[in-house]
Amino acid sequence: MIDPVSRRLVFLFPGFEPMQAADHVGRLRHGAEKTAAAFDVSLTLDRAETVGPDAFLSETRWTGEGAGWRSQTELVLCGWGDFVLDYAARPKRRRILAGLAAMGDFLVSGTFFRYCRTSWRYALFFLFPLILLALVALVGGVLAALPAWAGLSAWHAVWSVPLGLAACALLFERADKRFHLLVALDDWALAADLCRGRSPAIEARLAAFADLLTERLANADADEIIVAAHSLGASFAVPALARALERIGAVPPQLGLLTVGSSLMKTALHPASREQRAAVEALVSRDRLLWLDVQAITDPINFYRSQPARSLGIETGRMPETMRISLSKLLTPETFRRIRLNFFRLHRQFVLGNERRRPYAFHMILFGPVSFPRFVEARSVDLPPLGPAAEAAPR
Repeated sequence: MIDPVSRRLVFLFPGFEPMQAADHVGRLRHGAEKTAAAFDVSLTLDRAETVGPDAFLSETRWTGEGAGWRSQTELVLCGWGDFVLDYAARPKRRRILAGLAAMGDFLVSGTFFRYCRTSWRYALFFLFPLILLALVALVGGVLAALPAWAGLSAWHAVWSVPLGLAACALLFERADKRFHLLVALDDWALAADLCRGRSPAIEARLAAFADLLTERLANADADEIIVAAHSLGASFAVPALARALERIGAVPPQLGLLTVGSSLMKTALHPASREQRAAVEALVSRDRLLWLDVQAITDPINFYRSQPARSLGIETGRMPETMRISLSKLLTPETFRRIRLNFFRLHRQFVLGNERRRPYAFHMILFGPVSFPRFVEARSVDLPPLGPAAEAAPR
């Protein structure tokens, strides 16, 4: 029997969410409880402490326990949701204009066409808010132009134009409520600022993350270390880790990189993101670094069938491995039917709790007994020393 991991150090970079680090910890705890029930184990949060001058870090300790094993995980949540909250606090008109300007940047720079080559599903996700806004504008324009089409006097614009504007406002509000349109526009605005280095606050946070990783990796004595990132969090984790390893000069033998539902390509494919591409190249050039990228076909917000290095034209080094999962199989059929048309909810499922026992379970990777290299090799956390599933147990 393989000895389970007993001490683990995890650095978690969450995705694009208007949440502070402490709120992410609450969600992580809820997901761990759900996953623990599915695997018939115990995953508990023992301690949580928010640290850092801007409370963007949260240091927590977790205990995983089951028959014949016990593991402890020190988890540092590297938050950047305060930036998302800042973007969301801007006036609505500014959010719309900034989002459209950012999307125009991704179009004019040719990044959108790189999306088409890398993952056509993500290209459709890019177009979705533009299509929604075009439909809203079309309905409003039709209503405003009704008198002209009917051959009526131009004076009728007194009622038709306000009617068209009111229809635009109403339809926009409904589209925003149903499809999180403003959040999507903020996402693109932040991504553009990240690509072009236009935000001193974001650059300072990246530097702080790199300093944190440098200090902790150089002095870590855990059995294994995982740098984990979800969605756009990968665009923070990858350059921060590359900077840290450059300073340390060596890859700790127990270090692994896990990206799930990654949006790294969203920014790295932009021509201005030279540092991110250089960071990917630097990481894969280090043969000791094990990198796993987890993707799902049912999620339109990740780059399904991409490869974190080769999709950027990098062909030398230890290539990241990929694992493809089905998000629907992590959930009960009832839950999946309820959320399947909610793109952002589906995208979050990579880091939410499992309702069913499956080879992929985010919380079991972080808090369970199976080592990261063994999980990558077997593509499953459902291995000894975990006991058999209840339905397979002898009666």
